[in-house]
Amino acid sequence: MENLNQIIAANLKEIRKHKGLNLEQTSALTGISKSMLSQLERGEVNPTISTVYKLALGLKAPVTAFTADKPEPFSSSSKKEVAPLTGDNGRYRLYPIFSFRTDQDFEIFDLEFDEGGEMAGNQQIQGTREFITLYSGELTLVFDDREYVLKAGDHASYNAFDKYTYKNTGKGMVTANIVVHYPN
Repeated sequence: MENLNQIIAANLKEIRKHKGLNLEQTSALTGISKSMLSQLERGEVNPTISTVYKLALGLKAPVTAFTADKPEPFSSSSKKEVAPLTGDNGRYRLYPIFSFRTDQDFEIFDLEFDEGGEMAGNQQIQGTREFITLYSGELTLVFDDREYVLKAGDHASYNAFDKYTYKNTGKGMVTANIVVHYPN
């Protein structure tokens, strides 16, 4: 894998140019100075996660659009090779199986969720939808005014820009697959 700074540099420049933006316009959208953006695009600075989130929100792109390697004509990997995103004291593990790319408007994740675990949904940009398929266990999706219970074999789709929480409300581990589809 390339150095992460170089990956972010190349992806930032590609996303900015794809959107037809110059550095000044990008600065206005992200709240990051032109000089810092220029340094980022040259790979001269190590961006903080806060900086990457500012880029993602300002340019209306997922965080992984900035951190993902370019695709090869064919690639494969094993879940064992993917570092999961974790939370709730390790009770959930979210594996980014296919990360967002500029020419691909979705991401795919595998979810492992220990009994009693809880995870706040990551509010996405307007128009984003999530599609979940539950392979095992019982998962409750909690929105502000409603709850939906999914069991093994169920699938659902929902707005990923709303506030929501995942809860393992059954016995044993939840395993699921989540597809996040971003608007064009």
